Formats: sequence, structure tokens, C-alpha cells
Amino acid sequence: MSLFKPLPIFSGAMVQSFMASFKSKSDKRYGHSVAGKWRSVKTKDGTTLLAKIHDVVNPKGLVVLVHGWEGSIHSSYIIRTAKYFLQKGFSVYRLNLRDHGDTHHLNEGIFNGSLLPETYEAVRELVKSSDSKGPVYLAGFSLGGNFVLRMAGRHSLSKAADQIPRLKHCFAFSPALDPKRATIKMDEHPFLRKYFLNSWKSSLVKKANLFPHLYSFHDLDDYQSVMDLTEKMVKEFSHFSSVDEYFDSYTLNELFFKSVRIPTTILTSMDDPVIPWKEFAEIPPSSYLEVVIESKGGHCGFIEDWNRSSYYWKLMEKKMG
Repeated sequence: MSLFKPLPIFSGAMVQSFMASFKSKSDKRYGHSVAGKWRSVKTKDGTTLLAKIHDVVNPKGLVVLVHGWEGSIHSSYIIRTAKYFLQKGFSVYRLNLRDHGDTHHLNEGIFNGSLLPETYEAVRELVKSSDSKGPVYLAGFSLGGNFVLRMAGRHSLSKAADQIPRLKHCFAFSPALDPKRATIKMDEHPFLRKYFLNSWKSSLVKKANLFPHLYSFHDLDDYQSVMDLTEKMVKEFSHFSSVDEYFDSYTLNELFFKSVRIPTTILTSMDDPVIPWKEFAEIPPSSYLEVVIESKGGHCGFIEDWNRSSYYWKLMEKKMG
């Protein structure tokens, strides 16, 4: 029985996906006006990641948000979720992944999906530095959802000193479980292929302009699919021996899910234009995992009304009450 009931005019998969990411004037205004502080986090290996932190007085808890690939802390779904939970009395921290949100200058190395250690460490340090002593919640979207799931796994397997303090629940919305399949599906969709390919190329050009002694991407126009460009980047700028080895480094399989020992909620939709939904039906049952598969919702959408209220806020609040 589906609990997500969008208005009929919003029920299409691409409409849902577009409305999740569309940055309205009110999103931009709120993003610029909401009180917060910038905080950079330096990890043990020298990586620097940038976050925007929003502390409230006597918070009910702390929500850490992780955006999707080629998104940022300024993405609409991040801004709207931050606004909602700040109004509900939670502190909210928004973390930029490497090379996202105009942070290309902070690190010489290029972002890729395998970079869990720096992301986990940055989240842990942000939480440790917080004045909030209440429960901590992680929420990630798309590739950010994949990162949050892997953080749940790493937290579960870590000794107490290396865990994320006070972590109570993890949420992953439209997460990529099998990134190779997701990339293939993305390339099959003309609009999504063009959007993500152009965004990625722009990001790489920024990186090359900042580090011309390390990178030259003069041949980017030769690559007409996300998979083709992935193969180039893996071959020329990673330690992986093949594109399959790279994708395997952040593919979430049955063995992985059996390792998760922290309450985790996963939400996806059958009409997601990027993520194949049947992978979620194959996640092995666990008392720690709640897998919600809705018939509609698009990719990171789940928009209910004209105000772009998101169904996943209700899912989060149920676990945060």
C-alpha cells in the first residue's frame, strides 16, 4: 500500500525528479539568508572538505545532509530539507563532497565515488565539534545516499573511538546501489545523459584551470556518454586497474547490507529514471534496515504538493520522534 500520494499533476517521474532539483527564487533567498557558519574539515590524509553548519539553541538533535553527484549543499532538495528541520528545532549541517559546491580548489585530487574514508572522517569530525549533544541523523540523496549507506556500514564495523558519536539513524533516498547499472541507465536517457555529462565536464574544466600542471582535459568533447568519460578518468587518473574494479569499490551488495548494524531507512521509487528499483527488493531482510519502495517519486523527488513538501521528511520524522 503506497503511502506517497502526489498531486496527479506532479505524478510523472521526470516531473518529480525536476521539481526535486529545481532551484526556485525562494530556495536561493533562503540559502543565502539562513544563519550559518562555514567550517572546513581537514582529514588525516590532508583532504579538506567544506561544510555549512546551522546550529540552533537547545536542538532536538543534529541532521547531517549529503548531496548527490554534481549537486552541492546549495541543491534545492538540500536547502528545502535543511529549512524544514531547522524549523522543527534540529541543528543541520550540510557537507560538500570533494569537488562539489565550488570546492575544486581545496584538493589536488579529483573526486570519485570511492572516496568514503575522507567523507566518513569529515562527518565524524563535524559531529564531534558540534555543541549539540543530542542524537545524530545522517541523510543522503542519490550518490550521497550511497555514501550514507557506506558510512552506516563503516560505523557498524568500527571500534567505539572511530564511530560517529551519537549516531541514531541513517536515511538514504534514491541511493545508487549498483553504480555501474545506474550509469548505464543514465546514459540510456538522453536528457539525463546530457545533463550529467555536461555538469561533469564543467567540473573537470574547473579542476584543470586550477591545477594546470596536473590536468589537461582538451579532449572532453570526444566523450559522448557518462560511461565513456568514466572509463577515461579511471584509466588516466585513478589507482583502479579497470572501470569494473572502480565501480565494485562502491557497489552495495548482499554481504554489505548484512554488515549494517545501525537503524537505516532506504527510500526509492519504481519509476526512478536512474536507479533500477528491483535491486532494492533483493536487499536481505534485517532488523536494522527498512526498505521503502514506492510506485512513484522519480529520482530524489517524492514531492507531495505545490509547496514541494517532501514525503521523505515524514519518514525521517517518524524515526526522529
